[in-house]
Amino acid sequence: MIDYVVLNQASLDGSVSPAAVVDHLTQVARRMNPSDPRRPWAKVAKLVLGTVLNDGRPHQATWVEPAADDETGERAEAFRFRLLRLTDGDEGAAITATDQAIVLYLQALNTDLADRALALKLMVEIQMKAGEFAKALASSRQATRTAQGLSASLRERLEDTRRDIRAVDWRGEMPTWLTDVLAQLSTQLERDRQLRDLAERSSANPAARDTCREIVREVRRGEDVWLRLERYVQRAIPVFLAAQEVQRFQPRGLAAAIDLARDVLRPLLTADDDSFALSTHELAAGVAPPVVPSCWGLDELCSVLLRAPAIREQPDPEVDDPGDLGDAVGDSVPDDVARCAADILASAAHRPTRLSELLAVARSRAAEVDDPLRLLDVVWGASLWVFVTGDDTAPDDRPRSEDLAAALAPLVALDQGISLVDDRYRGPDLVLATSVALDRMDLDASGAA
Repeated sequence: MIDYVVLNQASLDGSVSPAAVVDHLTQVARRMNPSDPRRPWAKVAKLVLGTVLNDGRPHQATWVEPAADDETGERAEAFRFRLLRLTDGDEGAAITATDQAIVLYLQALNTDLADRALALKLMVEIQMKAGEFAKALASSRQATRTAQGLSASLRERLEDTRRDIRAVDWRGEMPTWLTDVLAQLSTQLERDRQLRDLAERSSANPAARDTCREIVREVRRGEDVWLRLERYVQRAIPVFLAAQEVQRFQPRGLAAAIDLARDVLRPLLTADDDSFALSTHELAAGVAPPVVPSCWGLDELCSVLLRAPAIREQPDPEVDDPGDLGDAVGDSVPDDVARCAADILASAAHRPTRLSELLAVARSRAAEVDDPLRLLDVVWGASLWVFVTGDDTAPDDRPRSEDLAAALAPLVALDQGISLVDDRYRGPDLVLATSVALDRMDLDASGAA
């Protein structure tokens, strides 16, 4: 019906009467089912015409723009349109096609969407220069919807490729189409920039300022659509390669993706027991096919059988160089401190001496060393070392100073539960003596008891 009205509108008559439209629709409906002449074809034709006219009210459709990579949700936009308009002609009532119907007719001719978008943008420029800003706004919105249609077409083809690579002609049509779209992207974006500049200059007119701002916003929306389309074009080849890699080794019948709920679960739930058992057996066989031993080719078999024996090469063992181990660890105790501390600790070999007494002697001989505090630390630390190690000491654990090692060798330490009273140190006030002296102390204590 749309093409009939548009063709008559483009003829010399310029319009067509409602009766002619009804007669045309009646003939079309009759040709759809010529075997049943009793059907009310005229009523069907009048119903179709009345539905399209919609009593003069506009139709409404909702365009849903999918969310982009950097967006959180889709964007829905209501689109109001009229296809046919009832007007007064020279011979009475007449039906004419609206601009939307003409665009629909052009889409039926399979015109290129990118070329149509450029044509609409040219129309926007002409209308703005003529001062018809309202029409320019409508044309810019139509150009944006055309770009959205092109983007949706590309997304649909990519989804078809993911499901079944055979559904899209990647041998000829799809590469050519992608090349053409990619070649027009820069032209489309440049055209959008020119339209924005023209709309911004035209906004100097106070009467058209608001409309020009709407045109600028609409053109920017169109730019966003073309930029997203560019990303889709760049993803097309990787999508094709990934689909080819996944599907090329599979049987042709299994290459298409299936709907698990529609094609598997629902039929199984409604099937009887025998069909369910048979289906599950077939499904298990398809999901987990039997293991097939690998087939060796003649060249692979010959290369394995005639391969030269591998000889394991053992490198010579690496011998550690003593020089690589680093310098020997020296004694951190100064010589004067070691000699003085050895002399103080040697007194405990003659008679049992408490740690507090040894520290008092060390403080009295502070003038004999360069670091008096270090002397106190050595005496205190040596006493604790004797208490911890006892008689079981390895040669490497002994002090490196020979005098200090000789002074500590015969000594043992005893904790009698008396705390050390000192400003610098805390802990038990140990008794240092030889083993013989401590045994004598035990005998004296037992005899006194």
